[in-house]
Amino acid sequence: MRIRDLILPEDRIFLVLFLEMADLIAQASSTLDEITHELPEGTEKAHKVRQLEHHGDEITRRIFEHLDESLITPLEPEEIARLAPVLDDVLDRLDWVTHQVCNYGIPETNDVLKEYSYLIMLATTEISHAVTILSTLKSLNEVRGHAQEISRLYNLSTELLSRAILELFKTKDLLLIIKLKDIYEGMAKVMEKCNDVGHALEDIAKAHA
Repeated sequence: MRIRDLILPEDRIFLVLFLEMADLIAQASSTLDEITHELPEGTEKAHKVRQLEHHGDEITRRIFEHLDESLITPLEPEEIARLAPVLDDVLDRLDWVTHQVCNYGIPETNDVLKEYSYLIMLATTEISHAVTILSTLKSLNEVRGHAQEISRLYNLSTELLSRAILELFKTKDLLLIIKLKDIYEGMAKVMEKCNDVGHALEDIAKAHA
């Protein structure tokens, strides 16, 4: 019998909090996707993502508080300490780019904004699936499949960024070029942070296979 099979209910708090964080991330990415499809309308929804980000900060704080107090944890303490901040980073970056989109006064949406936000939503959905499996502490090898899909989506997003920047410089509106380039790079950072989560989840799955 493995030590994680002996975890008491109160020690599963980490798994519950990771699930809550994954849900916040999914809500934030869905809201960003809605905004990018509604521009120039829908910018008032940015406040929802800010609230989700604040809630995420509180969850991260609670995770580390419990980590300081717990003698037995469902995962290795180092694994918990690695996963918590990378999940928080995704939410932070989602909040940042959402406010870029909403505050920059973009006159209308475009295919790149919609495609990028869709890739982000797909990646965060994979995170949710992986964290859900992780929370059961069973079939952890399935987590690796979701992590690999996050990596694939990240690679697609880097290709999208390259194409988008090249296309952007064909336009003549210098101010719009600056704004959109900043937003595209902000979305790229979200995907980078999602990929960091994927790496952390895959390493945890390998360690507990």
